[in-house]
Amino acid sequence: MYIESPQNPRIREWSKLKTKKGRQLNGAFLVEGIRLTDELLRSSLTVDALVWDVGTDELPQALLDAAANRGVPFIEVSPQAFAQLADTVTPQGVIAIAKLPDALMESNGAPLLRYAVLLDGVQDPGNVGTLLRSADAFGISAVCAGSGTADPFSPKVVRASMGGLFRVQVQDSDSVKFVQSWKSLWPDGQVVVATADAATDCYRADLTKPTLLVIGGEAFGVSNEVAQLADIKVRIPMTGMADSLNAAVAGSVLLYETFRQRQQLSPEALA
Repeated sequence: MYIESPQNPRIREWSKLKTKKGRQLNGAFLVEGIRLTDELLRSSLTVDALVWDVGTDELPQALLDAAANRGVPFIEVSPQAFAQLADTVTPQGVIAIAKLPDALMESNGAPLLRYAVLLDGVQDPGNVGTLLRSADAFGISAVCAGSGTADPFSPKVVRASMGGLFRVQVQDSDSVKFVQSWKSLWPDGQVVVATADAATDCYRADLTKPTLLVIGGEAFGVSNEVAQLADIKVRIPMTGMADSLNAAVAGSVLLYETFRQRQQLSPEALA
């Protein structure tokens, strides 16, 4: 199929996916670039279409084969039509249309959520994407983008996650409601809040038991409503002059600490 006009109904509908409202209404999001599209096709997420700008270089054959093997429609479009979808300054000529995943609580239940992360008020898309990438790297299967957090399916977050978004089960939800739902699934688990003024160093907390790790926003940290639901508050000990860390850096350090403790416990604990 070939689409010439930027005003084509499909192009106009897909361009709405650059906004959160459009993504929610259509149940889909955009994935731009050769590497990310390849990562997407290797994941379990549903891919509705692969869109190629005919004004750019031909796509790698491996990418085309992966799309064909999954039965993903391949649609050629004019540069003008592609420009309506692209979010980057120098597009690579390919965009995939992917379906939003189901909610964590509805589709996966307790096992997936044994070790989970809640991002509470993390507003910077780059930080959200980095934390998704770190969650993937350190064996956390479930992440909730809570209240005030950048939409995890926005184009900037998708790019910053470097494919981690496709391998971690992600949803957005009200922070307090998510904590309450998690506690109902894991009544013996713990809600761990990261804060600079905590009395407990992160490596002294037992992070091998069922744990929901809460990472707060760049400016104000974890909200008071969520902090009140914490079972334990932890801090990252530091010896330098810095009094705090970037949200993505701090979150990644804590994610590694959970991984380190679980790895020492047993190989099976990483599953």
